[in-house]
Amino acid sequence: MRILLADGDAELLQRIRRAFWKSHRTWEVILAETGTEALEVLGRDQVDIVIVAMRLPDMGGVEVIHQVRELQPGAVRIALADPAEAEWAEKVEGDLHRLFIKPLEPEFLIGVVESLDIEDDPTTVRAVRAFVGGLGRIPSLPSLYSELVALLQREDAGMGEVARLIRRDLGVSSQVLKLANSVHCATDRPVAEIGQALAMLRQEPVHVLVTDLNMPVMDGFNLIAKASRFYPQVPIIVMTGLDESQHLNTPLQLGAIRILTKPPRLTILMDAIRAAAAFEPAGMVKGIGLNSILQLLDWEKKTCTLTVKSEAGMGLLYLKKGEVVHAAYQADEGLPAAYQILSWDRPDIEFVETCRVERTIELPLTELLLNAAMVSDHRSPEFGEG
Repeated sequence: MRILLADGDAELLQRIRRAFWKSHRTWEVILAETGTEALEVLGRDQVDIVIVAMRLPDMGGVEVIHQVRELQPGAVRIALADPAEAEWAEKVEGDLHRLFIKPLEPEFLIGVVESLDIEDDPTTVRAVRAFVGGLGRIPSLPSLYSELVALLQREDAGMGEVARLIRRDLGVSSQVLKLANSVHCATDRPVAEIGQALAMLRQEPVHVLVTDLNMPVMDGFNLIAKASRFYPQVPIIVMTGLDESQHLNTPLQLGAIRILTKPPRLTILMDAIRAAAAFEPAGMVKGIGLNSILQLLDWEKKTCTLTVKSEAGMGLLYLKKGEVVHAAYQADEGLPAAYQILSWDRPDIEFVETCRVERTIELPLTELLLNAAMVSDHRSPEFGEG
């Protein structure tokens, strides 16, 4: 990864370069003491990140940042400003990705660069550069986080709204793109669009969830409650620095299967993850029609959550006393999701005997299955759709 540092303080530049070299020897750091030198570098070499002071000996940093966007739109643009310059620098609409107040320590900048997490492989770098090219100035993180928390607490929040919020934050966006472009997701080409990345990640099965209790966006207690409610088939392990008198084993009551004291030994953590991954759901059914399974569960008045897997993807059906009360598939929820899942031919089905969601489907099972069959028929080629 190539980083351009532009600042009139030659001593500060050397300190930052030494700190970067000690912590990350693969980072190539180019120094520029004037705006003219910085523009010469931009015209000659491709860079991934530009860190520039707002006040340079020969020109303003704003002009340099503007030229960065023109010459290399895929580069991350970070500005460093004195307190008196910060207020007007924040108003440079569309040019800055990040603005930090001087003085600051080199270790702080190392953390900033590390948080972007774009250096690991060429695919991720290409995807992030493509995304950054269309990204303007972004708001402060506390504002974005509070908006994201408020959105996720809404029952009607959609993936499109989440994607629009995440697009506004370079650090969060780069993490999403990194995961979507990882070997785990096995994409044929770089994914540079946040909505596409979120939709892809939503379809990736999670085998174990490991979480802390103290987190900045959503506290661990809330995460455990939501995960056990919507994804009861996923075992949850908690790591915490709190002692039992503080957490009162509340995570176990919410659905976690084990609590580890931080920092756990790596061997203990890995053993816990392996044991959780080997955890068997209450039941697994293969090769039997989903309609037949639902009718049997209705006969027995079962309350459970079904994880339904087919070539089309993975969906969830939630049952209370034998009736389907909710469904989720990709961005769809409720009846649209149920009709999609019920159209799958002989999927694999896992179920756990719990259901913690609110009812969104009011149809009796017989009527639901009949409607699903009609919807499926209308999607068939003989009705002009395939």
